[in-house]
Amino acid sequence: MLLTDSPEMNFQGSFSYKNNNISCVKFSTNIHLRIVKQNLYVAKIYFVDDNENNIQIPNGIVLRDNFNNVNIPPDTSTGYGTYLISWIASYTLLRNNVEIFALRNQQQQLIEGPNVFEYNTIEN
Repeated sequence: MLLTDSPEMNFQGSFSYKNNNISCVKFSTNIHLRIVKQNLYVAKIYFVDDNENNIQIPNGIVLRDNFNNVNIPPDTSTGYGTYLISWIASYTLLRNNVEIFALRNQQQQLIEGPNVFEYNTIEN
């Protein structure tokens, strides 16, 4: 995690609140981020080392709620810092005020209906 300038952010996959998959990001040796669903509305972000042991939130790391424009305080009740997030907001993970990771709410809805109707999109 030696980034000093904001990197170009590219699509790297998605996290779902509808399954039990754990999303993983390796930032560097011994610093891995995990995102795990707690329920249909809340997920937990936490950090582990190379052996999957929980570690403290790395120095300089802040999670920003972009929807409300506030930093999320970590929950330290487990002895290790974790962040609780919701599917409603988008989030940015900052290291020393540099954006290094983001979770973007896509603000989309699936359109479903019977095949007897015609569906299209008018682009503006």
